[in-house]
Amino acid sequence: MKLALFAQCMYAPWIEWIKNNSLLLAKELNQKLDLEIISHKPHKHTDDASLKDLKINYLLNLSDNPYLQLRYFLAWAVRTLLFAYKKKITLFSIQYLETSFLCPLLFLILFKWNTQFVLTLYSTDELKITYKRRFLQCFKYKFKKVVIISEYLREEVKKIWFKDSEIEYIPLSYDKSRYSLLADFEKREKKTILFSAWIVKEAGSFFMVDLAEAMPEYEFIFALRQFNKKSEDELKILTEYISRKQVKNIEIRRNIYNMEELLWSVGCLILPLQDIHIKMLIPVALLEAMARWTICFVSDLPNLELLVQDRENAIIFKKDNIYNLREKIEEYICNKSISLEAYQFWRDFPNYHSIGQKYFNIIQALQW
Repeated sequence: MKLALFAQCMYAPWIEWIKNNSLLLAKELNQKLDLEIISHKPHKHTDDASLKDLKINYLLNLSDNPYLQLRYFLAWAVRTLLFAYKKKITLFSIQYLETSFLCPLLFLILFKWNTQFVLTLYSTDELKITYKRRFLQCFKYKFKKVVIISEYLREEVKKIWFKDSEIEYIPLSYDKSRYSLLADFEKREKKTILFSAWIVKEAGSFFMVDLAEAMPEYEFIFALRQFNKKSEDELKILTEYISRKQVKNIEIRRNIYNMEELLWSVGCLILPLQDIHIKMLIPVALLEAMARWTICFVSDLPNLELLVQDRENAIIFKKDNIYNLREKIEEYICNKSISLEAYQFWRDFPNYHSIGQKYFNIIQALQW
């Protein structure tokens, strides 16, 4: 069986979890079928052991110049079409409905009539953009299956005319071997609070500054994962906000590649998501914290309420309500029984091997 996988930026660093998910899935599928990966070309080539044995085809280019980017769109489409004919591939899996994928997909639809697509959606962010919704509605007949990483997405996908039978829930691919060692629960810094997310307002970064101001007796660590020009601009605005409010109990750590050791030492993790329309509906930091017995406080967004149980394996607080969160932190921080339930939830969460098998079953059914 042959399959081509559209995946964003398949090169290091492996910080963004959509890339990680695509990588783990690719490794698993590569053992079961003839897999080709279509991705964006890195700005600078480096040897990456993570990509060993994978066939990566860098047919797409990225540019900060919008006029050059438009020219690239057409070139990508032609390259992808020729590649599909050369490799005799008719089935494509799309990991995240990236804008740069649309033109190649359109050419495959128009000029290679026997193509079929399996789409993995990671967020409502992909569906709220009008041209993406229209694309899916116009060419729905080509998308034989839509995979969702959260049940919250099911109703959203049905709004663009997909049936229940065409939607499959498959959670994130996750490599549990990274968290094989258990943390010493008693050695935690009970007065240290961790925030790990993008810097954007929707992730709750400014809310966390306000919380730190309201809880001066606690230390706050802002663990920021990935930086580009946009991130630098957002960080500048955030640091100016911290300075203006004269908040002294925040430590910012940049380019955090490995969260394991950091999660060992803190009293809790806070995920104060402000908006459902984010790039990733399931915050991976939540699973990482559970693997380290770290209690999580999450805002009451519906996607998170579907995932965790309040006061069982996490604490849910009212979005944008500092006083509600402060009360719950003081009551539940370092709560051992909730941390143990969270760890058990993580242990029961599917590993990427079983998730890869679910994808393979979908591919196999479509091939036959």
